[in-house]
Amino acid sequence: MPPGALRASIATSMTSVRVVHSETCPDIGPICDERDEPPQLHDQRFNIAEVRLTLAYGVWRWLGVELQAPLRINHTTVEYQRLDGEEFTPDYPAIHHRNETLVGPGDPWLLARGERRVGAVDVTAKVGASFPLGSTERNPFELGDMGLEHQHIQFGAGTVAPVAHLSASLPIGSDWRVLGHGQAQLFVAENDHGYRPGHRFSLGAGGSRSFGELGISADADVVIERPERWDGKILQDGNLGRTDVLLGAGATYRFGRYTAGLGIKAPIYQHIVTAGDEGGQLSYPAILDLSIEGRFDLAR
Repeated sequence: MPPGALRASIATSMTSVRVVHSETCPDIGPICDERDEPPQLHDQRFNIAEVRLTLAYGVWRWLGVELQAPLRINHTTVEYQRLDGEEFTPDYPAIHHRNETLVGPGDPWLLARGERRVGAVDVTAKVGASFPLGSTERNPFELGDMGLEHQHIQFGAGTVAPVAHLSASLPIGSDWRVLGHGQAQLFVAENDHGYRPGHRFSLGAGGSRSFGELGISADADVVIERPERWDGKILQDGNLGRTDVLLGAGATYRFGRYTAGLGIKAPIYQHIVTAGDEGGQLSYPAILDLSIEGRFDLAR
């Protein structure tokens, strides 16, 4: 980015996640102290959206700074079933799940970004960290063992986490471009609640073609999340890690200094580490992305 250039974008990612898992006494809650509550299934749906504001500013020809600020929205519903599939409504307070909508900031990222052309390849490297702004919760498994209401959703990590990103693009002719990227976010310390998220990695490759102001693209991504830890331990009923492979397609349209984008990614392979048959099931159909970006010259 040239010195004084500002690139500002707002991007929204949305998906709907379904989680089904079984629960038995005594983990169902305090009702187990009063009666022998039969085993049950918890069928949850999470409608998740993240709105991310990104501001990138060119300091020198090859060096700039970038700020990413996310806002997260999570709407959750839960249905209760017996093991034979019969639905029921608990006649006691449910400590694990509830119908609710949570809104709050996530952890912002502050990055130094360098851009350079190596031969015919355009390379962008980013190095920085996320900072603890998003809300965090006490150990939900510990609270659950105590029979207390708890929250599993963490909007932040509660600690500084290093981030590194590398991307490259190679133009082929005047209309085609081959793309590749890799990113790592490392959680090297636990927060005040003893929580440490699992490291997150992603790799992707794809291509794009322009038709004047219109651009189309296709890509493939591998996303890896390592297990979370509470007080240094991997809990068998927590997030034990996962690997997703996604195929995506998108389109952009440029009008003046602005570019609007639409994209969709669908999982074609998922490996979710579970603790045997009790680990539950997790699925989502696709991730929808919407964005608009503007470029401005503040040096004028």
